Amino acid sequence: MASVVDICNQALIRVGADTIISLGDGTQEAKLCNLWFNTVVEETIAEGMWSSAIFRIALNRTTNVPAFEYDFEYQLPTNPKVINVLEINENRAGDKKYAIEGDKLLSNESVVKIKYLGRVDNTELFGPYLTRAIVTRLASELAFPLTSNRALAESLLRKYEMDLQKGLTNDNQQGTSIELIANDLLDVRLNASGFNSLRTED
Repeated sequence: MASVVDICNQALIRVGADTIISLGDGTQEAKLCNLWFNTVVEETIAEGMWSSAIFRIALNRTTNVPAFEYDFEYQLPTNPKVINVLEINENRAGDKKYAIEGDKLLSNESVVKIKYLGRVDNTELFGPYLTRAIVTRLASELAFPLTSNRALAESLLRKYEMDLQKGLTNDNQQGTSIELIANDLLDVRLNASGFNSLRTED
């Protein structure tokens, strides 16, 4: 499977830029990959139920008692780091009252087991569909700084949305399909990148 450098180079090739030898080679391409890689990975994982990023764990209760509203405080895992809580005690997270504050989860449940999306650090565990989505998203972030071509950046962002939807559909065939694609995030990215005025209706 692809390494971090492999993923960065695939993204760089998509924008017609020079490839890199390592993230520390001092080139503009390497600096931009360093800037964007971790953010792109976390945001792409957060957009759906990627099988390689789903984890289950029984949380350890801390000795701290919340000042009000909740009875118990639990330590969230840091390896892998929690991106989204999906289930609490085998119920959808939205069906249970809880709060995440910092690296703690507050709840009235005396025992808490969670299913969650986690930040996968080993790129070789991503799988082909998640890898493709990350490559396209990274390319969309690299396009304008490296080429000054807004149309290319916008095109890659739209391609990312397609790769995301197709990838999640295929990835979810390995088990029960629960679609959690956050299409609204596309609008947020377009606005933040200044591309919104370039959008056209399908």
